[in-house]
Amino acid sequence: MELIEMRDDLCTRCYACVRACPVEAMHVADGAVRADSRMCIGCGSCVQECAHGAIDFADHTRLALDLLAQGDAVAVIAPGFAGAFPDDDPLRVIGALRALGFAAVWEAAAGAEMLAPSYQAALAAPSGQTVITSACPAAVRLIEAYRPDLVQNLAPLVSPETAASRAARALGRSRVVCIAPCAAFRLEGSTAGRGRVTPDSGSVEGGPDVVLTLSELRKLIDSSGLRIDQCLPSAPDVTAEGPGRMLPLPAGLLHSLAASGGAFRQGAVSATGLCECLEILDALSSREIVASLVEISLCRGCADGPAYPQGSGAWRRRQAVLAYSAVMEGVGGASILEQLARSGVDEIDLSRAFVPNSSLDATPDRSCEPRAARRRSGNPGAGRPGRGERDRPIRSASQSFAADREPVDMVAYSPAMESVITLMQKVSSVSSTVLITGDSGVGKEVVARYIHRTGNRSAEPFVKINCAAIPETLLESELFGYEEGAFTGARRSGKPGLIELASGGTLFLDEITEMPMGLQAKLLQVLQEKCLVRVGGTRQIMVDARVIAATNRDIERAVKEGRFRNDLYYRLNVIPIRVPALVERAGDIAPLTYHFLEKWGARYGRTRRISREAREALERYSWPGNVRELENVLEFLVVTVDAPVIGIEHIPTHIKSAGAKDAAKVCISGIMPLREAVEEVERQLIERASETCPSTYAIARVLGVNQSTIVRKLQRLANNRGE
Repeated sequence: MELIEMRDDLCTRCYACVRACPVEAMHVADGAVRADSRMCIGCGSCVQECAHGAIDFADHTRLALDLLAQGDAVAVIAPGFAGAFPDDDPLRVIGALRALGFAAVWEAAAGAEMLAPSYQAALAAPSGQTVITSACPAAVRLIEAYRPDLVQNLAPLVSPETAASRAARALGRSRVVCIAPCAAFRLEGSTAGRGRVTPDSGSVEGGPDVVLTLSELRKLIDSSGLRIDQCLPSAPDVTAEGPGRMLPLPAGLLHSLAASGGAFRQGAVSATGLCECLEILDALSSREIVASLVEISLCRGCADGPAYPQGSGAWRRRQAVLAYSAVMEGVGGASILEQLARSGVDEIDLSRAFVPNSSLDATPDRSCEPRAARRRSGNPGAGRPGRGERDRPIRSASQSFAADREPVDMVAYSPAMESVITLMQKVSSVSSTVLITGDSGVGKEVVARYIHRTGNRSAEPFVKINCAAIPETLLESELFGYEEGAFTGARRSGKPGLIELASGGTLFLDEITEMPMGLQAKLLQVLQEKCLVRVGGTRQIMVDARVIAATNRDIERAVKEGRFRNDLYYRLNVIPIRVPALVERAGDIAPLTYHFLEKWGARYGRTRRISREAREALERYSWPGNVRELENVLEFLVVTVDAPVIGIEHIPTHIKSAGAKDAAKVCISGIMPLREAVEEVERQLIERASETCPSTYAIARVLGVNQSTIVRKLQRLANNRGE
């Protein structure tokens, strides 16, 4: 079942949703963000994080309307519904439900009161183990999929909403629509109207046929032309006795159960919010706490659910919930137990089974262990990516490694960087020499540090030396060290060189083409024999340093011109990695922009957003200084722009004018046959569009041609490469 749907036309490729997802269900495929339904827990973090409206819960309004058209449908309303309409009379909202065509309206809060005896029985079980509440479907999904060791602790009971749904079916109601603050309740829905159902869909027998979010209900009422203030006030047909209406508040289930009778709060623990829930789950797994009952909710109570209409905060929603509870104290109505007794129904089965979700093990390309759901560890290196993670094609928009003092920011979503990252992951666990080439500012040092941090030498030093920044007279002693008395001013005890200090770790030689010819021969000897002799010394010292060299020069040309030894070049060029210029990876400009805004905003305490027009101007610019220039521009904007949103008027003039110039015409250099020129322009346009467009349909739309034309030209380009 698809819980999340995407709007590619609204996506700005900031990838905030990818970073926000606690279980890595959001990923990037062909430049577009996609949600993996098998990994999704329905927490709504991606929906709340997206500021552009590109991500939302799948719309089930049409399913609800189809069910209403069949007649005799009952609405099971979550007790937090009043929070979606804080300015309206909640009884008139119920009247609007009847005007929409619902034959009856039930309070889901009654389901919480029905569950009280069952929870009491679960606590009295002879096992004596801690019972985890199963009222939050997102939390249940998290445990089933990612914390299988705690599945046995889940109370084998349905949620209050599903409990009310089963009671409605027991009384002859065949069509049930649950109105909830969270789309995760769809994981408990029946198989009717759910589209593709997989073994791990989470379908629960007797659950609602359709789950309509409160946001969808608001839109449905507005689109139907109903005015709530003109609807007749109406009480629910089946009501709670009172305690169940506390369910939307923090620790609401504990309040409901305790008020329904029974000492539920004695020895009970409540955790609300993702971080608290994970801490409690970790503590339960390690037996650090002892509790009879643990209530977990991934939100700060259901009143803080992700599927409320925009415009009202959680505090205002809670006030509306309390006001509705006060109103209902003076309103009569039949309780659910009275209804069941009148119909001769003695008992409702409120049980359900939970099983660890093993289907995620069948996903070989991506680690299924959630980022936020990983157990904490006292090991300071626990946050470092493990070897299994290096096989994942997903890139975190900001991957920092605590093992080294300097963070590594690897932002790479474009296809142009896919092969680079794949190669980095392959070479990180071996000791082969690497030669990194690319223009100035593309991030060659970032690549070198990434290889070191994710490799088997990550616990050892990363030593960097810029061959162009140290005078030639000092470079030899800096690299190879010296013995006592080697030259005037030498230390009495001598000094180890940087190559020696890097032994066991990584030596990064930046601007390697600037190394003098004499030292190139000594470096070649170190690479071949794994030993060196200090300046002024005679003793050979064994070294085991992995060498990564980098240059922004044409090193092959330097070899041909005799400025660089060809034998050293071949010794360094074991694993060549070319980092593409930023203009070649245009799909990364947007995520880099958001990343640097976040980085410098946090550094200076100046949170800034960027308008679409300003971002598009940055994307049109050619960036001769590459990523370094982009970062410097964004730091400048964060520091100098006082407005909360960086607009097109704040962008430096040379970027706006150059972007407009580049977008207005094709730059021509040299003479070539016209047919070849047309084919070359077509190739470049299609390749650039492929970096940012998620499909051939999107490429065709951007380039103004038919999709079949794009498919044909892509096939021809592929054939030409094969030749």
